[in-house]
Amino acid sequence: MEMDRFVSGSSRLVCLLGYPVAHSVSPLIHNHAFRALNLPYCYIPLAVPPQSVHTAAALLRSARFAGANVTIPHKSAITHYCDRLSPLSAATGTVNTLYWEDSLLCGTTTDTEGFVRAVTAAGHQLDGSHMVLLGNGGAARTLAIALAMEKRIASLCIVGRNAGRIGALADTVERVTGFSVSRVPLDGKELPAVMERCTLLVNCTSVGMHPATGVSPLPGALLHPGMMVFDAIYNPAETRLLQEARACGCRTENGLRMLLFQGLASFRYWTGVSVPEELFPPDLLQSLLER
Repeated sequence: MEMDRFVSGSSRLVCLLGYPVAHSVSPLIHNHAFRALNLPYCYIPLAVPPQSVHTAAALLRSARFAGANVTIPHKSAITHYCDRLSPLSAATGTVNTLYWEDSLLCGTTTDTEGFVRAVTAAGHQLDGSHMVLLGNGGAARTLAIALAMEKRIASLCIVGRNAGRIGALADTVERVTGFSVSRVPLDGKELPAVMERCTLLVNCTSVGMHPATGVSPLPGALLHPGMMVFDAIYNPAETRLLQEARACGCRTENGLRMLLFQGLASFRYWTGVSVPEELFPPDLLQSLLER
């Protein structure tokens, strides 16, 4: 079999910790890269219910996994099992990548690197952007804190349905980074003015994700050609938000390249090897989603 020469007694294991993980394309991405670069690693998904995070962390140590990715719902909980956190993970309170350094289990997050690379690859200049962020969950928190820390964006406004939650996130970002953050509910009268100024709209909500693909997190009338629209969703490949944005002349990008780029950043922590982007042409990435 093809796998025989890639999985052996000397293979190093990398895993994905999450719950659920059956839908993830990360094993396909990483195992493709391991094979293409002839590296003796194997990436496996581990479905770890919330009450078993402690056991999973102990397994990583006792079996000396080469590293791991961490996804929902464990990105915050796993921080308590790390010997060392990167400054970014310490600020965001989240980890999506575990790796070893000086026999210490280290945690960091590569989500922001994936986002920045994806937006840049789509042709948008991040520096000086007036950014509107939809959502208040873990992904929104990580991006908001990281981008505010770097101070590459000119302004940040957090928008969502729940005024209390977006206000709490905005307050947290300001406290951690010292960057001024505005907050506007979806039904707020200030929203049209905020959107008129927006040059980068980022959706970190699940609105529009398969199977409920017929809805958008934002009225299409608020979109304009002067903005780039980034949707972290990658299934479907083009959400209703992206369809409406493309129709009105916006540059658009879904979350697939962000997933790829954050994964390749994790890959570098585990192996010390940088993966050439040419290993993942767009048609191959899309085919992974359809398997």
